[in-house]
Amino acid sequence: MTSSFGWLALDPEQRRRMMEAVDHFRDETTIDDLGFGGIRDAFSDTLFPGTSTLHTRLRYALFVPWLLQEASHRDTVAGMQSTFREYEYQLIEALQRGGEAEGVFGRDAGRALRRLPSEVYWGMLGRWGVFERGFTARGYFEREQLRREELRAAPSADDRDVHVHLTPTGLDPRLPDPPGGLLKNATFALRPEDAQYLREAITRTAAGTLLAHLAAHRPEIWTDSSTAPAGVGDPAIRQGLPPELGALVDRADRFALTAEGANLLYNLLLAEATGKHNRQGATLTKVYRDRMDAWFEEARSVEPLHVQDREAIWLMATARGRRVSRTTRDFIGTWADAVASASSAADLTGRADLRQLVVDREREKKGTRARLPPGNQYALDAWSGASGIGRFDYRWRNVSRHLQDLYDAEGVA
Repeated sequence: MTSSFGWLALDPEQRRRMMEAVDHFRDETTIDDLGFGGIRDAFSDTLFPGTSTLHTRLRYALFVPWLLQEASHRDTVAGMQSTFREYEYQLIEALQRGGEAEGVFGRDAGRALRRLPSEVYWGMLGRWGVFERGFTARGYFEREQLRREELRAAPSADDRDVHVHLTPTGLDPRLPDPPGGLLKNATFALRPEDAQYLREAITRTAAGTLLAHLAAHRPEIWTDSSTAPAGVGDPAIRQGLPPELGALVDRADRFALTAEGANLLYNLLLAEATGKHNRQGATLTKVYRDRMDAWFEEARSVEPLHVQDREAIWLMATARGRRVSRTTRDFIGTWADAVASASSAADLTGRADLRQLVVDREREKKGTRARLPPGNQYALDAWSGASGIGRFDYRWRNVSRHLQDLYDAEGVA
């Protein structure tokens, strides 16, 4: 029998989180066999609030509210809602006519697209203050209809000192006006006023974060997409960071490195259990021993993940609503201390207690789906040769694309 799952789509933000969870299964940096995901996501939310692995291009943060405004011209709330959905489909065609391909939602699916941009970007728009808290499309349309009634009921007057009180729409009044012909021909290129608005929204609502810092301070080496820093730990990003933010970025970088080592050991155990080879004919056992050696040389060149670092991480994760269980703390602490005391990768791969630590951790997180013996032989046989071996990038691939869009608008006349 084919397994499946479902959920109740109560609001756009819940749907976005669910779809992001589904997408995690498609990305090697997000597969979570050993239970690092909650802390990884806490770092991501802290460094880059409002972002998601589902995001493609930054201008969708403006397309969505612009389409809401355009749809609100209909007579009824139901008509506004259906028009808004129709406009999201029309936007696909407008972007294609504008010559865009990379990052277009529905580029291939067209009107068969089921996950629309509004669902994906809703969380960002609320976090960055484009929408007020608790904002919904239906609520916005209902307010627009109420505002019409308030205008009709207001006394007519030529006196400029007479002001009519209107119910707020829930949209940020500072939102720039949409360009003309938005649904005829659209691009991802931000106008100067678009970039200024988004930069101010980010720095206002996410002050003190790495996202806000980079929105306001473009690294000198970052001249175009080809020179973008490789990740949050890149020296070009660390340079000039305020001390507290610099310490956070450093902990995130060292946590990613520490977690990568545990995931490599996990894959080494899988390689030994299966005896598989790669396409070049080398045993995967040798491949992962070599990778562990290279990883350890990097790990020994930086500060270990000390107890005080780990305590700061637990506090950060808790502040972001991520529960860090005692077993998770113990697992990470034991592994980090082992890495700090080892003199070679062999000191780690040869320790029976660390091997059992990984086996027990997978069993705790995956239950009967655990691959390692005595586990699920079918799942072990189905192992592709790599699982969760990519180092955490904390959504940098998506965020750097957003920042590039922002930087590209600099100097545009």
